[in-house]
Amino acid sequence: MELLSSRLGVVLSMFAPCECLADIGSDHGYLITTAVQAGRARRGIAVEINQLPFEQTQRTVEQQGLATAVDVRLGDGLKPLQRDEADAVCIAGMGGGTIKGILSNGRDRLESVAQLVLQPNVDAGELRAYLLQNGLVIVDEQLVADGGFIYQIIKAQPGSELQEYNRLELEYGRLNFKRHSDLLKQIIARDLKHWEGILLELTKARTEHVAVKRQQIELWMQDLKTGIW
Repeated sequence: MELLSSRLGVVLSMFAPCECLADIGSDHGYLITTAVQAGRARRGIAVEINQLPFEQTQRTVEQQGLATAVDVRLGDGLKPLQRDEADAVCIAGMGGGTIKGILSNGRDRLESVAQLVLQPNVDAGELRAYLLQNGLVIVDEQLVADGGFIYQIIKAQPGSELQEYNRLELEYGRLNFKRHSDLLKQIIARDLKHWEGILLELTKARTEHVAVKRQQIELWMQDLKTGIW
């Protein structure tokens, strides 16, 4: 059994046991093989768009003796899946906009899916907004530190419940705020420093457009400072 990184370990832990897990962007195939070996999924589908990681995943599956339990496919996003084939989907290690595009372009492949665990490297707010606007309910959120970075992980499932998130909750996760996580404080402090640097650069310009931009950033920074509690 491959040893997962802290990030992928938390991703896997957020799945309830399932029949078929589809790992989109499987890289070396460590998560999908571990999921099957640990009994988290009875079988798996690993999808890769690029030839090299596709071959790396094939090797991992073969080395772990899982060729009959894990199907490795070359293709784009959810398109290599058949309808009603997977009941769980993992998409980890991509930008939030990229994950959003994969979900949007493969909506017909999600009809049988009961749970999705998504780990955006950036643009988590954009991804959450898409989920809430497209018949998906956020049921869990986690933060994990790994390799000098802090990652957000989101679990969603189909549902009709109306969830209204404010801007801070979209960006950082309502459940993360409820937990008062130290990792959340670290993320917000990092982002505050980022916006302070941009604001400093904008003070050198005097145009009306820049003045409006500065005001928008200042208001957002006030929200961030409130979010640190």
